[in-house]
Amino acid sequence: MDLATFFYSAKVWSLIGMVATFSLIVLYAMWPASKNSFDEAANLPLRED
Repeated sequence: MDLATFFYSAKVWSLIGMVATFSLIVLYAMWPASKNSFDEAANLPLRED
């Protein structure tokens, strides 16, 4: 394996990793079970203690 092939495969695997990470973050944010905790966090600045 020469250096150009190594850098090409590193770019491809980095792109795959970033797409997978982004997809997991979006799935976590859109998951219905997370709605309550996100709504609670959104109202924290408005709550008076």
